[in-house]
Amino acid sequence: MTRFDEIQLAFAAHLRNPAVNPVPAGLEERRVAIYRDLLFNNISGLIASNFPVIRRLHDAQEWPALVRRFYAQHGAHTPLFHEIGSEFVRFLGDHPELYAAQRPFLHELAHYEWAELALDLDNDDLQALVANRAGDPILEAPVASPLAWVLGYHYPVHLIRPDYQPTEAPAEPTWLLVYRNRADKVQFQSLQPLAARLLTLIQENPGRSGRQHLATLAAEINHPDPESLVADVLPLLRDWIERDVLLGTQMLA
Repeated sequence: MTRFDEIQLAFAAHLRNPAVNPVPAGLEERRVAIYRDLLFNNISGLIASNFPVIRRLHDAQEWPALVRRFYAQHGAHTPLFHEIGSEFVRFLGDHPELYAAQRPFLHELAHYEWAELALDLDNDDLQALVANRAGDPILEAPVASPLAWVLGYHYPVHLIRPDYQPTEAPAEPTWLLVYRNRADKVQFQSLQPLAARLLTLIQENPGRSGRQHLATLAAEINHPDPESLVADVLPLLRDWIERDVLLGTQMLA
């Protein structure tokens, strides 16, 4: 390793964790401080903008301490700024000891906040996908949008705020639908467990009719009369088509 390489590595180590790694010999503290503050503040600001709820939960001492741990310890898999959010989610998943006692919901909340950015940046073009918006979602095959995600969490992450930070998970999980519509707006919707399961069935089994999906759902919950579910489910399927959660239908093969 050349002397230049050694200085570069020492300089990078100092920037990531100045409390542990001193300024390399021969470098002026005043100039190093400019880089040190600029890089950390950029990362802190970027994470704060991607995770605004998490930022509001942490006070002026907690927030920089959390970002510093991420900045100093996490080995990112990408140098791209727009993917730093997913790296922060991965960091929280790898280090529950940093927050589990006080905010055990933090990793799930981070994933929920990240989903909005991820869908906003997704390259899928809904306009290019073929489906009949006027079709019958019971007799024909509903077509799920690739930009509609069913998310399940132990904690009600969509309700968390500074004055509501649960330390124990509720008895029932939280199901949420996050999707991007044809107007490129990211939207959120709470789901009942059966609705979440139905949409998952549609996503995982393309080419099956709505009636076939209902038969599967009825079998899973031991419902004696699948046909009776049609009246309850049809308005939901049509609403999902209106919202672009379902793009429409296709005729059965």
